[in-house]
Amino acid sequence: MASFDKCPVCGGAAMKKKEVEKILQSGDLSELVKVQAEVCLRCGEHLYAPAVVKRISQIRSKLQREAKANLQSTARRRLLNKLEYEVWLLNFLENRYEMFRSKRDVAIRITSGEQKTSFEQTFDEYFFLDPSLLNAMMPLTFVASFKTLDMIFEWILEENHKLGNISKVPWSFSDKVKILTQASNLHLSDPFKNQPYLYDYAKALFCQLMPYRNEVVHRNSFCVSGDTLALSDSKAGTSLTLNGQQVNHLVRFALALVRALTKQIVVDRKTNKLLQYYLDVLAPIHGLPTFNQQMPFLVPVELTVPKCGASFPADLKQVRDEVKHKFSSQEVFFDLKVLAVEGEKLIATWYFAPAEVPDLDVMIFYEESQKDHRVALVEPNQGKT
Repeated sequence: MASFDKCPVCGGAAMKKKEVEKILQSGDLSELVKVQAEVCLRCGEHLYAPAVVKRISQIRSKLQREAKANLQSTARRRLLNKLEYEVWLLNFLENRYEMFRSKRDVAIRITSGEQKTSFEQTFDEYFFLDPSLLNAMMPLTFVASFKTLDMIFEWILEENHKLGNISKVPWSFSDKVKILTQASNLHLSDPFKNQPYLYDYAKALFCQLMPYRNEVVHRNSFCVSGDTLALSDSKAGTSLTLNGQQVNHLVRFALALVRALTKQIVVDRKTNKLLQYYLDVLAPIHGLPTFNQQMPFLVPVELTVPKCGASFPADLKQVRDEVKHKFSSQEVFFDLKVLAVEGEKLIATWYFAPAEVPDLDVMIFYEESQKDHRVALVEPNQGKT
């Protein structure tokens, strides 16, 4: 460190090398560092060598990154808190849609820790699902999906209000639409930031569905017939008809946005294809150009997990490796049913939709764990005629 004859601030002639403490701050984070400095004994000015300045700059940059990550994490928690009930309901519905579809498909059956697997047609003995119940729930499903989109956009506006980008957060749907449409300085989080089409299509769905949500909630203006939900807008004199597949994929798209915005999933190339397929199914609603994306291939996977001590260790890496091995020539998604067994007895069953399969090598289950994914066991002959 080069010595100074005089202090460049006050001109004092007494300079002394000392170890000093410096507090670096960014947001709510701070760090106390000890560095070497030349200190003016007259005015107290601290002078630092280039290497020390570089170290201070690196620590300050690290704190800024951590503070930003903390703010984003807090914002994500706020979104999940806003959507606690809707996410629970849509998760439940998504799982039921997946289970109903997987009953008719080819499945990979694996026993955790064993090399032998089977690949066969399957009919699920333990999931008895009446599709008429899902159809009867379509008005509730529709409203919950719309509420999820509404809360996502309200959350975006709230975060931008905190940043000073907008003066207030409106409560009415139409005022939210006005700001979302007119404001050009809104800060958007991933995936909306890196995948702008998701923001545009989600906003189009929100705007197109808004009047029909009001009719369902306030005027009971809807009709369910089979797997069709007919909606009408008495004010505009328009109507909208959604089939079961479209309601199903509205659920999936809304949930995928929540998971991506809260960093539960990463919107990579594969996930983009799935989201674009959902949007193609929903094209009659949003009215924007289609992606011409084919339906991804879904493989139901059944993993049997023998009891080991007090737990059921599931080898999820084995599952991913097996799916990749059997379908090496094409991209596939898989859902996962975990069967916990003790000897020949089935103890518990869990179900994970494709976007919910944990990204772990080994996952430890206990009989009462993962309650959100637990599926009630049904006698093998129950519900059969």
